[in-house]
Amino acid sequence: MGLWKKSSNSNHAATSVIDHGCDAQGRLCFVGTVAMNGKFRGELFAADTLFLGAEGEVEAEVQVTVGIISGQVKGNITGRERIELGRTARIFGNIVTPILVLEEGAVFDGQCKTSQNNNRADHE
Repeated sequence: MGLWKKSSNSNHAATSVIDHGCDAQGRLCFVGTVAMNGKFRGELFAADTLFLGAEGEVEAEVQVTVGIISGQVKGNITGRERIELGRTARIFGNIVTPILVLEEGAVFDGQCKTSQNNNRADHE
């Protein structure tokens, strides 16, 4: 799961990059796909995909459509479609998503809810 390559489960290429050395805080909202290797504190909302590299550190409430995470997150994560935790991921918080993928070696300290009831109501 390379940060700069397209994921086998995603059709998105990075449209924005927050790289190593960047330390930001506040509220970050974005459309498109962001690749993050820096540090961020606050609230993070994405209409699309977040790629969090192994060097990335987030201390925030995270709401994304798809999260491909290899770094550290302290805070709750909501994934509207899926969350993938790579082998170097370190998650300290709860996850709510219909699909959760964990690679061997990922650290996840929290609770997970994977109910798909909300998605099924849209298709009935």
